[in-house]
Amino acid sequence: MKNRIIAILSVLALTASISIGGVPLKANAATDIATLLEKGGTIPAGNYKLTRGVKVTKDIIANKVVIDASGCPNDTIAILANASITGITINSPQRQGISIQDCSGKTLKNCTVTKAKFAGIEAKNNASNILIEGCVSNNNYDPVNSGESADGFGIKNGAKDITLKNCSASGNSDDGYDTYTAGANITFIGCKAINSGSGGSGDGNGFKLGPNGSSGGLITVTGCTATNNKGWGFLRNHNKVTPKQSGNIATGNLKGSFSWSLN
Repeated sequence: MKNRIIAILSVLALTASISIGGVPLKANAATDIATLLEKGGTIPAGNYKLTRGVKVTKDIIANKVVIDASGCPNDTIAILANASITGITINSPQRQGISIQDCSGKTLKNCTVTKAKFAGIEAKNNASNILIEGCVSNNNYDPVNSGESADGFGIKNGAKDITLKNCSASGNSDDGYDTYTAGANITFIGCKAINSGSGGSGDGNGFKLGPNGSSGGLITVTGCTATNNKGWGFLRNHNKVTPKQSGNIATGNLKGSFSWSLN
């Protein structure tokens, strides 16, 4: 009987060490998350490190997952995504934090990137029909170009049918949102750009809404705000297709609030 009681207590102790109240314990900050990202599915909340770039091909739910990507090799994208991702935070990636490429019909929701050395979050190449919702990209700075390339969000290289909804970009050394070389049908709804052009030689526009040197495509901006940016609040930027805009607010931007003319 005594041995049986000891065995039961041992099992209970082991169970408690794995979970408390049915909730998995948070990962130790020393845990490398690369394999979990590649596996997909739900990742337990906690602090992790990332020491190499990963390609995510399976959907991920990662609420309250915080990744320190400072240990990745220089010029490495932390996550190259061909899948939907929810809830993840990536700090100090050595290039982009999340780059959505070569996929369609995916969602990036409630994700945060800080202190990237390029655009924090981007959609590019053959990405299409992508929703980026409730995401944050702050304090990105690229030291190689003195801040010229580190946007909050980048929609580039022909990415099309991209919607950004209720996103926020603050303190990025280049633009808050940059659609340079984007494809058609880029939509911004309820997004914020704050203090773009901070700490570097970047352009500092809140919303840069077109490419230089190509015909561009339709961009729609509704209910967005641009505040205290070094450049323009909203800049058409050589887009030959006139942007559609309504209900936008711009205050405290050094070059001006709105530049909708073809320039």
